[in-house]
Amino acid sequence: MDDAERIGRQRPAPRRRARFTRSMAIWSWIVGLCLASLVASYVMFVEPPPPRHLVIAGGSRGGAYFRHATAYAEELRREGLDVAVRETAGSVENLELLVQDGSGVSIGIVQSGVADEAQAARLLALGSLYREPLWVFYRGDRTIDRPAQLEGLRIGVGPEGSGTLAVTMRLLAANGIGPEPTTPGGRGTRLTHAEAANAAEAFSRGELDAAFFVAAFEADYIRRLIADPAAKLMSFAQQEAYRRRFRYLSPVTLPAGVVDLGKGIPARDVALLAPTAMLVVRGDFSPALVPVLLAAATRIHGGGSVLSEPGEFPSESYCDIPLSEDARRFYRSGQPFLQRLLPFWLASLADRAKLMLIPLVMLLMPMLRAAPPLIRWRTRRKIYRWYSVLREIDQKLAAGLGGLDLDRELQRLRNIEHKVVWVEVPLSYMEEFYQLRMHLSMMQQRLLDLRDRGEPADEPS
Repeated sequence: MDDAERIGRQRPAPRRRARFTRSMAIWSWIVGLCLASLVASYVMFVEPPPPRHLVIAGGSRGGAYFRHATAYAEELRREGLDVAVRETAGSVENLELLVQDGSGVSIGIVQSGVADEAQAARLLALGSLYREPLWVFYRGDRTIDRPAQLEGLRIGVGPEGSGTLAVTMRLLAANGIGPEPTTPGGRGTRLTHAEAANAAEAFSRGELDAAFFVAAFEADYIRRLIADPAAKLMSFAQQEAYRRRFRYLSPVTLPAGVVDLGKGIPARDVALLAPTAMLVVRGDFSPALVPVLLAAATRIHGGGSVLSEPGEFPSESYCDIPLSEDARRFYRSGQPFLQRLLPFWLASLADRAKLMLIPLVMLLMPMLRAAPPLIRWRTRRKIYRWYSVLREIDQKLAAGLGGLDLDRELQRLRNIEHKVVWVEVPLSYMEEFYQLRMHLSMMQQRLLDLRDRGEPADEPS
Protein backbone atom coordinates (compact mmCIF):
# COMPACT_ATOMS: atom_id res chain seq x y z
CA MET A 1 0.00 0.00 0.00
CA ASP A 2 1.56 3.30 -1.10
CA ASP A 3 1.57 6.55 0.87
CA ALA A 4 -1.29 8.15 -1.06
CA GLU A 5 -3.59 5.17 -0.45
CA ARG A 6 -2.67 5.03 3.23
CA ILE A 7 -3.36 8.76 3.61
CA GLY A 8 -6.69 8.39 1.85
CA ARG A 9 -7.78 5.60 4.22
CA GLN A 10 -6.51 7.11 7.47
CA ARG A 11 -8.10 10.33 8.73
CA PRO A 12 -6.19 12.08 11.50
CA ALA A 13 -9.19 12.30 13.91
CA PRO A 14 -7.19 13.70 16.87
CA ARG A 15 -5.91 16.56 14.75
CA ARG A 16 -9.41 17.30 13.44
CA ARG A 17 -10.68 17.33 17.01
CA ALA A 18 -7.93 19.77 17.95
CA ARG A 19 -8.83 22.07 15.07
CA PHE A 20 -12.51 21.81 16.03
CA THR A 21 -11.63 22.69 19.62
CA ARG A 22 -9.66 25.75 18.51
CA SER A 23 -12.53 26.89 16.26
CA MET A 24 -15.01 26.43 19.07
CA ALA A 25 -12.80 28.48 21.37
CA ILE A 26 -12.69 31.33 18.85
CA TRP A 27 -16.44 31.25 18.28
CA SER A 28 -17.02 31.06 22.03
CA TRP A 29 -15.14 34.33 22.40
CA ILE A 30 -17.20 35.91 19.63
CA VAL A 31 -20.50 34.70 21.09
CA GLY A 32 -19.38 35.79 24.56
CA LEU A 33 -18.58 39.29 23.31
CA CYS A 34 -21.98 39.46 21.59
CA LEU A 35 -23.77 38.39 24.76
CA ALA A 36 -21.76 40.85 26.85
CA SER A 37 -22.64 43.62 24.40
CA LEU A 38 -26.29 42.59 24.57
CA VAL A 39 -26.34 42.73 28.37
CA ALA A 40 -24.48 46.06 28.41
CA SER A 41 -26.96 47.53 25.91
CA TYR A 42 -29.90 46.32 27.98
CA VAL A 43 -28.54 47.79 31.20
CA MET A 44 -27.49 51.13 29.70
CA PHE A 45 -30.21 51.90 27.20
CA VAL A 46 -33.42 49.91 27.78
CA GLU A 47 -36.14 51.09 30.13
CA PRO A 48 -37.73 48.51 32.45
CA PRO A 49 -40.94 46.94 31.13
CA PRO A 50 -44.13 48.89 31.87
CA PRO A 51 -46.12 47.73 34.91
CA ARG A 52 -49.20 45.62 34.34
CA HIS A 53 -51.08 46.86 37.42
CA LEU A 54 -52.19 50.51 37.65
CA VAL A 55 -54.29 52.47 40.13
CA ILE A 56 -56.15 55.62 39.06
CA ALA A 57 -57.22 58.20 41.65
CA GLY A 58 -60.69 59.36 40.63
CA GLY A 59 -63.03 61.36 42.83
CA SER A 60 -66.22 60.89 44.77
CA ARG A 61 -68.39 58.05 43.52
CA GLY A 62 -70.96 59.43 41.12
CA GLY A 63 -68.82 62.47 40.27
CA ALA A 64 -67.28 63.31 36.88
CA TYR A 65 -63.73 62.41 37.94
CA PHE A 66 -64.75 58.96 39.14
CA ARG A 67 -66.81 58.40 35.99
CA HIS A 68 -63.93 59.40 33.72
CA ALA A 69 -61.41 57.35 35.74
CA THR A 70 -63.68 54.33 35.25
CA ALA A 71 -63.75 55.00 31.50
CA TYR A 72 -59.93 55.09 31.45
CA ALA A 73 -59.79 51.82 33.35
CA GLU A 74 -62.05 50.15 30.79
CA GLU A 75 -59.92 51.43 27.90
CA LEU A 76 -56.67 50.25 29.50
CA ARG A 77 -58.09 46.84 30.33
CA ARG A 78 -58.62 46.32 26.61
CA GLU A 79 -54.84 46.68 26.26
CA GLY A 80 -54.25 43.85 28.74
CA LEU A 81 -53.59 46.03 31.80
CA ASP A 82 -54.96 45.40 35.28
CA VAL A 83 -56.46 48.75 36.37
CA ALA A 84 -58.22 49.74 39.59
CA VAL A 85 -60.03 53.01 40.35
CA ARG A 86 -59.70 54.49 43.84
CA GLU A 87 -62.49 56.62 45.24
CA THR A 88 -61.23 59.92 46.72
CA ALA A 89 -62.50 63.28 47.95
CA GLY A 90 -61.22 65.02 44.81
CA SER A 91 -58.20 66.81 43.37
CA VAL A 92 -56.45 67.60 46.65
CA GLU A 93 -56.50 63.99 47.82
CA ASN A 94 -55.55 62.80 44.32
CA LEU A 95 -52.43 64.96 44.47
CA GLU A 96 -51.53 63.70 47.93
CA LEU A 97 -51.81 60.10 46.76
CA LEU A 98 -49.72 60.76 43.65
CA VAL A 99 -46.80 62.25 45.59
CA GLN A 100 -47.04 59.79 48.47
CA ASP A 101 -44.60 56.89 48.18
CA GLY A 102 -46.28 53.57 48.73
CA SER A 103 -49.79 54.77 47.94
CA GLY A 104 -49.93 52.58 44.84
CA VAL A 105 -51.55 55.38 42.83
CA SER A 106 -49.72 56.25 39.61
CA ILE A 107 -52.43 58.13 37.64
CA GLY A 108 -54.91 60.78 38.74
CA ILE A 109 -57.35 63.35 37.41
CA VAL A 110 -56.51 66.72 38.95
CA GLN A 111 -58.00 70.16 38.60
CA SER A 112 -55.60 72.88 37.45
CA GLY A 113 -54.69 75.46 40.07
CA VAL A 114 -54.69 73.00 42.98
CA ALA A 115 -51.10 71.67 43.05
CA ASP A 116 -48.46 73.59 44.98
CA GLU A 117 -44.87 73.98 43.76
CA ALA A 118 -43.52 71.04 45.75
CA GLN A 119 -46.18 68.70 44.37
CA ALA A 120 -45.85 69.96 40.80
CA ALA A 121 -42.08 69.32 40.91
CA ARG A 122 -42.66 65.60 41.56
CA LEU A 123 -45.40 65.05 38.98
CA LEU A 124 -45.93 65.17 35.23
CA ALA A 125 -49.00 66.27 33.31
CA LEU A 126 -50.07 64.33 30.23
CA GLY A 127 -52.44 67.10 29.18
CA SER A 128 -55.70 68.85 29.93
CA LEU A 129 -58.87 66.84 29.32
CA TYR A 130 -61.74 69.32 29.37
CA ARG A 131 -62.80 72.64 30.85
CA GLU A 132 -64.50 72.67 34.22
CA PRO A 133 -66.18 76.07 34.58
CA LEU A 134 -66.46 77.78 37.93
CA TRP A 135 -70.21 78.18 38.41
CA VAL A 136 -71.33 80.76 40.98
CA PHE A 137 -75.06 80.70 41.72
CA TYR A 138 -76.74 83.25 44.00
CA ARG A 139 -80.17 84.34 45.16
CA GLY A 140 -81.80 87.73 45.42
CA ASP A 141 -83.05 90.59 43.33
CA ARG A 142 -79.78 92.38 42.73
CA THR A 143 -77.32 91.48 39.99
CA ILE A 144 -73.96 90.19 41.23
CA ASP A 145 -71.02 90.08 38.81
CA ARG A 146 -68.09 90.19 41.26
CA PRO A 147 -67.29 87.74 44.10
CA ALA A 148 -66.67 90.72 46.42
CA GLN A 149 -70.42 91.32 46.40
CA LEU A 150 -70.98 88.01 48.19
CA GLU A 151 -69.54 89.23 51.48
CA GLY A 152 -71.68 88.44 54.50
CA LEU A 153 -73.67 85.70 52.75
CA ARG A 154 -73.95 81.99 53.40
CA ILE A 155 -71.73 80.43 50.73
CA GLY A 156 -71.17 76.82 49.74
CA VAL A 157 -67.48 76.50 48.90
CA GLY A 158 -67.04 72.77 48.20
CA PRO A 159 -66.01 69.80 50.34
CA GLU A 160 -62.68 69.45 52.09
CA GLY A 161 -60.01 68.04 49.78
CA SER A 162 -61.78 69.15 46.61
CA GLY A 163 -60.53 71.31 43.77
CA THR A 164 -63.68 73.41 44.13
CA LEU A 165 -62.65 74.44 47.63
CA ALA A 166 -59.09 75.26 46.54
CA VAL A 167 -60.03 77.58 43.66
CA THR A 168 -62.98 79.12 45.54
CA MET A 169 -60.90 80.09 48.56
CA ARG A 170 -58.26 81.68 46.33
CA LEU A 171 -60.85 83.79 44.52
CA LEU A 172 -62.60 84.80 47.74
CA ALA A 173 -59.28 85.72 49.35
CA ALA A 174 -58.37 87.81 46.29
CA ASN A 175 -61.64 89.71 46.88
CA GLY A 176 -61.01 90.13 50.60
CA ILE A 177 -63.75 87.75 51.69
CA GLY A 178 -63.36 85.50 54.71
CA PRO A 179 -65.21 84.37 57.83
CA GLU A 180 -64.52 87.73 59.50
CA PRO A 181 -66.31 90.93 58.31
CA THR A 182 -64.15 93.41 56.39
CA THR A 183 -66.20 96.48 57.37
CA PRO A 184 -67.12 97.69 60.87
CA GLY A 185 -70.53 96.36 61.83
CA GLY A 186 -70.65 94.04 58.83
CA ARG A 187 -71.60 90.40 58.90
CA GLY A 188 -69.01 87.68 58.64
CA THR A 189 -69.30 85.37 55.64
CA ARG A 190 -70.44 81.88 56.52
CA LEU A 191 -68.60 79.22 54.50
CA THR A 192 -70.18 75.77 54.20
CA HIS A 193 -68.36 72.62 53.08
CA ALA A 194 -70.55 70.08 51.34
CA GLU A 195 -70.50 67.69 48.41
CA ALA A 196 -71.61 69.31 45.16
CA ALA A 197 -74.97 67.53 44.91
CA ASN A 198 -75.73 68.22 48.59
CA ALA A 199 -74.72 71.88 48.23
CA ALA A 200 -77.02 72.22 45.21
CA GLU A 201 -79.91 70.78 47.23
CA ALA A 202 -79.15 73.11 50.15
CA PHE A 203 -79.06 76.08 47.79
CA SER A 204 -82.42 75.09 46.25
CA ARG A 205 -83.95 74.81 49.74
CA GLY A 206 -82.76 78.31 50.61
CA GLU A 207 -80.18 77.17 53.17
CA LEU A 208 -77.38 78.85 51.16
CA ASP A 209 -77.35 82.32 49.62
CA ALA A 210 -74.64 81.43 47.09
CA ALA A 211 -72.72 78.35 46.02
CA PHE A 212 -69.52 77.72 44.09
CA PHE A 213 -69.16 74.66 41.90
CA VAL A 214 -66.36 73.48 39.64
CA ALA A 215 -67.98 70.97 37.32
CA ALA A 216 -68.59 70.08 33.71
CA PHE A 217 -71.61 71.56 31.97
CA GLU A 218 -73.09 68.07 31.68
CA ALA A 219 -73.46 67.67 35.48
CA ASP A 220 -77.15 67.19 36.28
CA TYR A 221 -77.19 69.59 39.23
CA ILE A 222 -75.58 72.35 37.13
CA ARG A 223 -78.18 72.10 34.37
CA ARG A 224 -80.94 71.97 36.96
CA LEU A 225 -79.72 75.12 38.72
CA ILE A 226 -79.30 77.00 35.41
CA ALA A 227 -82.94 76.20 34.59
CA ASP A 228 -84.17 77.17 38.11
CA PRO A 229 -85.84 80.63 37.92
CA ALA A 230 -84.92 81.29 41.57
CA ALA A 231 -81.21 80.74 40.91
CA LYS A 232 -79.03 83.31 39.18
CA LEU A 233 -75.71 82.50 37.50
CA MET A 234 -72.93 85.03 38.00
CA SER A 235 -71.38 86.44 34.82
CA PHE A 236 -67.84 87.59 35.71
CA ALA A 237 -67.45 91.29 34.91
CA GLN A 238 -63.66 91.13 35.39
CA GLN A 239 -63.11 87.95 33.41
CA GLU A 240 -59.88 89.10 31.73
CA ALA A 241 -58.42 90.39 34.99
CA TYR A 242 -58.94 87.00 36.64
CA ARG A 243 -57.33 85.25 33.68
CA ARG A 244 -54.21 87.37 34.07
CA ARG A 245 -54.08 86.96 37.85
CA PHE A 246 -54.76 83.22 37.81
CA ARG A 247 -53.06 81.63 34.82
CA TYR A 248 -54.74 78.28 35.32
CA LEU A 249 -58.13 79.90 34.61
CA SER A 250 -59.31 80.47 31.05
CA PRO A 251 -62.26 82.64 29.98
CA VAL A 252 -65.20 80.78 28.49
CA THR A 253 -68.66 81.90 27.42
CA LEU A 254 -71.86 79.97 28.03
CA PRO A 255 -74.03 80.89 25.01
CA ALA A 256 -77.57 82.16 25.53
CA GLY A 257 -80.18 79.44 25.00
CA VAL A 258 -77.68 76.55 25.14
CA VAL A 259 -79.63 74.80 27.92
CA ASP A 260 -83.08 75.29 26.40
CA LEU A 261 -83.43 77.04 23.06
CA GLY A 262 -87.22 77.25 23.26
CA LYS A 263 -87.27 78.90 26.68
CA GLY A 264 -84.08 80.85 26.07
CA ILE A 265 -82.12 79.47 29.02
CA PRO A 266 -79.85 81.13 29.87
CA ALA A 267 -81.37 84.41 28.73
CA ARG A 268 -77.99 85.95 27.86
CA ASP A 269 -74.37 84.98 27.27
CA VAL A 270 -72.65 84.25 30.58
CA ALA A 271 -68.94 85.02 31.08
CA LEU A 272 -67.34 82.22 33.09
CA LEU A 273 -63.89 81.26 34.31
CA ALA A 274 -62.75 77.69 33.85
CA PRO A 275 -59.90 75.62 35.25
CA THR A 276 -59.24 72.37 33.42
CA ALA A 277 -59.20 68.74 34.44
CA MET A 278 -55.69 67.40 33.89
CA LEU A 279 -54.40 63.87 33.49
CA VAL A 280 -51.46 63.66 35.91
CA VAL A 281 -48.95 60.87 36.60
CA ARG A 282 -46.04 60.28 38.94
CA GLY A 283 -42.62 61.50 37.84
CA ASP A 284 -41.38 57.90 37.43
CA PHE A 285 -44.34 56.82 35.31
CA SER A 286 -43.45 54.40 32.49
CA PRO A 287 -42.97 56.30 29.18
CA ALA A 288 -44.36 53.33 27.23
CA LEU A 289 -47.79 53.83 28.82
CA VAL A 290 -48.07 57.55 27.98
CA PRO A 291 -49.25 57.06 24.35
CA VAL A 292 -51.72 54.40 25.51
CA LEU A 293 -53.24 56.77 28.07
CA LEU A 294 -53.42 59.68 25.63
CA ALA A 295 -54.97 57.52 22.93
CA ALA A 296 -57.65 56.59 25.48
CA ALA A 297 -58.04 60.28 26.39
CA THR A 298 -58.58 61.12 22.72
CA ARG A 299 -61.35 58.55 22.44
CA ILE A 300 -63.02 59.70 25.67
CA HIS A 301 -62.68 63.50 25.41
CA GLY A 302 -62.01 64.20 21.74
CA GLY A 303 -65.61 64.56 20.66
CA GLY A 304 -66.04 68.09 22.00
CA SER A 305 -68.76 69.57 24.20
CA VAL A 306 -70.81 72.73 24.65
CA LEU A 307 -67.67 74.52 25.83
CA SER A 308 -65.07 72.97 23.51
CA GLU A 309 -64.63 72.16 19.84
CA PRO A 310 -64.19 68.57 18.59
CA GLY A 311 -60.49 67.67 18.69
CA GLU A 312 -59.62 70.50 21.09
CA PHE A 313 -58.97 68.05 23.94
CA PRO A 314 -56.86 66.40 25.16
CA SER A 315 -54.45 69.30 24.87
CA GLU A 316 -50.96 70.25 25.98
CA SER A 317 -52.31 73.70 26.89
CA TYR A 318 -53.86 74.85 30.17
CA CYS A 319 -51.55 72.72 32.36
CA ASP A 320 -49.89 74.17 35.47
CA ILE A 321 -47.89 70.98 36.10
CA PRO A 322 -44.84 70.30 33.86
CA LEU A 323 -45.83 68.48 30.68
CA SER A 324 -44.25 65.07 30.03
CA GLU A 325 -41.87 65.04 27.04
CA ASP A 326 -43.47 61.77 25.92
CA ALA A 327 -46.85 63.51 25.97
CA ARG A 328 -45.41 66.42 23.99
CA ARG A 329 -44.22 63.97 21.31
CA PHE A 330 -47.69 62.43 21.20
CA TYR A 331 -49.34 65.81 20.55
CA ARG A 332 -46.84 66.55 17.77
CA SER A 333 -46.56 63.14 16.11
CA GLY A 334 -49.50 61.09 17.31
CA GLN A 335 -49.44 57.52 18.57
CA PRO A 336 -46.19 55.61 17.85
CA PHE A 337 -46.22 53.62 14.62
CA LEU A 338 -45.82 50.22 16.28
CA GLN A 339 -48.67 50.85 18.72
CA ARG A 340 -50.97 51.67 15.82
CA LEU A 341 -50.24 48.28 14.23
CA LEU A 342 -49.64 45.89 17.12
CA PRO A 343 -51.19 45.10 20.51
CA PHE A 344 -49.68 47.22 23.26
CA TRP A 345 -47.47 44.58 24.90
CA LEU A 346 -46.09 43.36 21.58
CA ALA A 347 -45.46 46.94 20.44
CA SER A 348 -43.77 47.74 23.76
CA LEU A 349 -41.51 44.69 23.46
CA ALA A 350 -40.58 45.60 19.88
CA ASP A 351 -39.92 49.20 20.85
CA ARG A 352 -37.65 48.19 23.73
CA ALA A 353 -35.84 45.72 21.47
CA LYS A 354 -35.34 48.49 18.92
CA LEU A 355 -33.76 50.72 21.55
CA MET A 356 -31.44 47.89 22.52
CA LEU A 357 -30.56 47.01 18.92
CA ILE A 358 -29.18 50.44 18.01
CA PRO A 359 -26.43 50.58 20.67
CA LEU A 360 -25.78 46.87 20.19
CA VAL A 361 -25.04 47.43 16.50
CA MET A 362 -22.74 50.31 17.45
CA LEU A 363 -20.87 48.07 19.87
CA LEU A 364 -20.60 45.23 17.37
CA MET A 365 -19.64 47.40 14.39
CA PRO A 366 -15.85 47.15 15.00
CA MET A 367 -16.19 43.37 15.32
CA LEU A 368 -18.25 43.15 12.14
CA ARG A 369 -15.71 45.23 10.26
CA ALA A 370 -12.82 43.10 11.52
CA ALA A 371 -14.52 39.78 10.72
CA PRO A 372 -13.81 39.55 6.93
CA PRO A 373 -10.08 40.38 7.21
CA LEU A 374 -9.82 38.01 10.17
CA ILE A 375 -11.47 35.20 8.22
CA ARG A 376 -9.20 35.81 5.22
CA TRP A 377 -6.12 35.84 7.44
CA ARG A 378 -7.09 32.60 9.21
CA THR A 379 -7.87 30.86 5.91
CA ARG A 380 -4.66 31.92 4.20
CA ARG A 381 -2.67 31.07 7.34
CA LYS A 382 -3.78 27.46 6.98
CA ILE A 383 -2.02 27.45 3.60
CA TYR A 384 0.98 29.73 3.98
CA ARG A 385 2.18 28.48 7.36
CA TRP A 386 3.87 25.53 5.57
CA TYR A 387 5.90 27.71 3.23
CA SER A 388 8.32 28.45 6.08
CA VAL A 389 9.47 24.80 5.93
CA LEU A 390 9.86 24.94 2.14
CA ARG A 391 11.82 28.16 2.48
CA GLU A 392 14.09 26.66 5.14
CA ILE A 393 14.96 23.62 2.99
CA ASP A 394 15.46 25.77 -0.07
CA GLN A 395 17.87 28.07 1.81
CA LYS A 396 19.86 25.10 3.10
CA LEU A 397 20.23 23.74 -0.42
CA ALA A 398 21.17 27.14 -1.80
CA ALA A 399 23.80 27.67 0.92
CA GLY A 400 25.42 24.33 0.15
CA LEU A 401 25.30 23.22 3.76
CA GLY A 402 27.03 19.90 4.24
CA GLY A 403 25.52 16.99 6.05
CA LEU A 404 21.99 17.68 4.94
CA ASP A 405 19.95 14.53 5.62
CA LEU A 406 17.87 14.18 2.45
CA ASP A 407 15.83 11.26 3.78
CA ARG A 408 14.90 13.16 6.91
CA GLU A 409 13.83 16.22 4.90
CA LEU A 410 11.81 14.03 2.52
CA GLN A 411 10.00 12.46 5.47
CA ARG A 412 9.40 15.91 6.86
CA LEU A 413 7.76 17.00 3.59
CA ARG A 414 5.66 13.81 3.45
CA ASN A 415 4.36 14.54 6.94
CA ILE A 416 3.44 18.06 5.88
CA GLU A 417 1.68 16.76 2.79
CA HIS A 418 -0.22 14.31 4.95
CA LYS A 419 -1.46 17.17 7.14
CA VAL A 420 -2.26 19.46 4.22
CA VAL A 421 -4.59 16.86 2.70
CA TRP A 422 -7.05 17.44 5.57
CA VAL A 423 -6.83 21.22 5.69
CA GLU A 424 -10.33 22.64 5.09
CA VAL A 425 -10.49 25.87 3.13
CA PRO A 426 -13.30 27.54 1.13
CA LEU A 427 -13.52 26.84 -2.58
CA SER A 428 -12.43 30.39 -3.34
CA TYR A 429 -8.98 29.54 -1.87
CA MET A 430 -8.48 26.27 -3.75
CA GLU A 431 -6.02 27.83 -6.19
CA GLU A 432 -3.64 28.73 -3.37
CA PHE A 433 -4.31 25.37 -1.70
CA TYR A 434 -3.27 23.37 -4.77
CA GLN A 435 -0.31 25.67 -5.40
CA LEU A 436 0.94 24.66 -1.95
CA ARG A 437 0.52 20.97 -2.78
CA MET A 438 2.28 21.50 -6.10
CA HIS A 439 5.21 23.25 -4.39
CA LEU A 440 5.46 20.45 -1.83
CA SER A 441 5.64 17.91 -4.66
CA MET A 442 8.25 19.98 -6.50
CA MET A 443 10.46 20.18 -3.41
CA GLN A 444 10.11 16.44 -2.78
CA GLN A 445 11.02 15.70 -6.39
CA ARG A 446 14.05 17.96 -6.12
CA LEU A 447 15.28 16.12 -3.03
CA LEU A 448 14.62 12.75 -4.67
CA ASP A 449 16.63 13.77 -7.73
CA LEU A 450 19.56 14.82 -5.52
CA ARG A 451 19.45 11.55 -3.61
CA ASP A 452 19.15 9.40 -6.75
CA ARG A 453 22.08 11.14 -8.46
CA GLY A 454 24.11 10.78 -5.30
CA GLU A 455 25.13 14.42 -5.45
CA PRO A 456 26.54 15.95 -2.30
CA ALA A 457 24.06 18.13 -0.46
CA ASP A 458 26.56 20.95 -0.19
CA GLU A 459 26.48 21.67 -3.93
CA PRO A 460 24.27 24.61 -4.70
CA SER A 461 21.42 23.69 -7.01
